[in-house]
Amino acid sequence: MSRMQLYILRQVAVATLFIAVTLTAVVWLTQSTRFFKLILNRGLSLDVFLELTSLLVPSFLLITLPIALFLATLFVLNKMLNDRELLVMRTAGLSDLHLSVPTITLGVIGISICFFISLYLLPVSFKNFRNLHDDVRSNFSVGLIQQGTFNNLGSNITIYVRDRVGDEVRGILVQDNRDDAKAVTMVAERGRITITSAGPHVLMSRGSRQERDRKTGKTSTLYFERYSFDFALEKRRKRVNAKPNERFLDTLLWPGSNAYDRRNRSKLIAQGHNRLIAPLYALTLPILALVIMLAGQFNKRGQGVRIALALSAAGICEGIAIGLTNASADMNALIPLAYANAILPIVFGLILLFRTKWLNALAGLFERTNKHEIGTSGPVES
Repeated sequence: MSRMQLYILRQVAVATLFIAVTLTAVVWLTQSTRFFKLILNRGLSLDVFLELTSLLVPSFLLITLPIALFLATLFVLNKMLNDRELLVMRTAGLSDLHLSVPTITLGVIGISICFFISLYLLPVSFKNFRNLHDDVRSNFSVGLIQQGTFNNLGSNITIYVRDRVGDEVRGILVQDNRDDAKAVTMVAERGRITITSAGPHVLMSRGSRQERDRKTGKTSTLYFERYSFDFALEKRRKRVNAKPNERFLDTLLWPGSNAYDRRNRSKLIAQGHNRLIAPLYALTLPILALVIMLAGQFNKRGQGVRIALALSAAGICEGIAIGLTNASADMNALIPLAYANAILPIVFGLILLFRTKWLNALAGLFERTNKHEIGTSGPVES
């Protein structure tokens, strides 16, 4: 790769990194707001919140990285056209294909990264996300329990502590209404809150447990020296079937014989093929930008028409991709069209970059469109 190609490579790579980080951060911020209620209602700590939401980042990158490559290519080529840099490089003997090599190289690297995310990182991160999310929903932080006030843990448990120092509490009152057949009231002098594999517990010392039958109204009292009370808000449900996002490619393309897989066979297969198609857009979208921006010569009036065409082409391509992804979940016969939507722009784009005459013919169409839009304002200088 020549020095000028390395210059283009560096420009596009830096712009891609900046745009990808910015887009991913924006998407992460908008999606992480869904988990604010876990901080408010469950006492979720900041480190657990960051760990939980960071597990969603791979799914964001699979979308933002191809878009970042496209926007970076569009931005850099427009800047180089306006600064006459591409004119100098063409005068030095670089063809459109040579000018495209740096971006194509980054596109291939982007495909490799997206395939790693799609085939490995995505199912692993979603599985860990679901496990952590279930743990957070079934447990809560001891920081929720405030001294000197009645703490409602869910709709069925109320706990009061007179004093608290760390995990040590004194003057404990617990009202447990989780069982519809009986109401349980516990009083203890002191206790310690612990987190075990079974969930949060409070180990109480020197107290009593009063149980009242709701039907008969009879009350029984038990005095204890030590008593362990489980106050997990929700029992973690046993997971039988992995969701599509948690599955690796083989279990998506070839679903099992259980009832869930048979019922969702079409959706699983479509999801598996989407894992193979989505990374291809890391090259599809930049090639669309290359073909449109490199067609023809420099225009002193600006590259507005080309930028609009590139954005429109990318938008149409992404729109068709989303539509086919949703439709193929119900009708697997549409999956080949989804592959064609990602692959054909790459094939025809490379052909146009190889065939400079064809690319120049395409440029003539752009220039005629530009003249038509300008009208009587004068000829286009190029």
